[in-house]
Amino acid sequence: MKEVFDFLRGNAYITNGLTAFLILVATYLASKILAKLELAFLRRMTRRTKTELDDKILDVLAGGTRKVVWLVGWYFALHSLESLLSEKFFTVGDGILYVLAVFVFAHILSRTLQMLLDWYGQRWGKSVKGRIQDEFSPLFRRLIVIVVYTIAIVFILNHFHQNVSSIIVSLGVGSLAVALAAKDTLANMIAGFMIMTDRPFRLGDRILLESGEKGDVYDIGLRTTKILTFDNTLIVVPNQQIINEKVTNLSYPDPQIRVSVELGVAYGTNLDRAKQLLIDICNAHPKVLENPPPQAYFTNFGDSSLDLKLVCRVAKWGEQWSVAEELRMEINRVFKKEGIEIPFPQRVVTMKKEK
Repeated sequence: MKEVFDFLRGNAYITNGLTAFLILVATYLASKILAKLELAFLRRMTRRTKTELDDKILDVLAGGTRKVVWLVGWYFALHSLESLLSEKFFTVGDGILYVLAVFVFAHILSRTLQMLLDWYGQRWGKSVKGRIQDEFSPLFRRLIVIVVYTIAIVFILNHFHQNVSSIIVSLGVGSLAVALAAKDTLANMIAGFMIMTDRPFRLGDRILLESGEKGDVYDIGLRTTKILTFDNTLIVVPNQQIINEKVTNLSYPDPQIRVSVELGVAYGTNLDRAKQLLIDICNAHPKVLENPPPQAYFTNFGDSSLDLKLVCRVAKWGEQWSVAEELRMEINRVFKKEGIEIPFPQRVVTMKKEK
């Protein structure tokens, strides 16, 4: 037996090879122990929380940790064979392990940041209704991947003694050139982000533009906002333009909207009676709100009539036109029944005869 041990100690190939083998076996056992600890303790702890974020992060970290353990094991196994390998082979193997380790850490960081982004976007989506998650989440995910893996490549090049300063300068110049070439597009994208975060209007809101165009917000995109008009046509407005002009939101903060009906009655009509009839007509309509109560006003002495204005409110802006039309129909019927004349325009012309 002593001769066997002496032979093993004297043979570097067998000793170093056996050491490398034992290191890999220990690495395998360590990965299994980590998996057991994960199931025994960490999974139980994450199941007690209400959010799924910690479970997803644990999945990424658990898989990444096992890869790191294997990389560490291969690293020590390789170094145990350093005296037996050629310098070139050892350098190549060590470099491969370094590259794999950097990309493993980059993958863990990238996936973790993306999960945090998705989790925050989902929380934001529950607290405020909007499309910021759908519109910007894919863009931010790509940016995270690009930035993290670019940093990883810079670390790798620096490890192999490559000059990364020229690459960083080139990336900066290239980014500046792209920014200048896509200046308007970037401005519209930033404006779209501001619209979705500041929320001056939301999908479905009825808005009035400074140019006088009115419609419902059909879509808020990265570059443009689309407005559906009453003629069922789309107005496409660049986000930069719409954020720099005055926009009147007719649906926010309260979707209630005023309905007004203007009409004239003949001179000599009992105005108190006419105003009461108008209020009664509003109160009888099922879609007219009781609070604030409908009001009728005598507004002007017209050329051919005494002008009145009926004002009430409905719960939704989409009911404004239909309710106004139904009120006009009912006013016409009731006034005819009550003998209240709604005159047409007329003028009295006096002809003077010259002597």
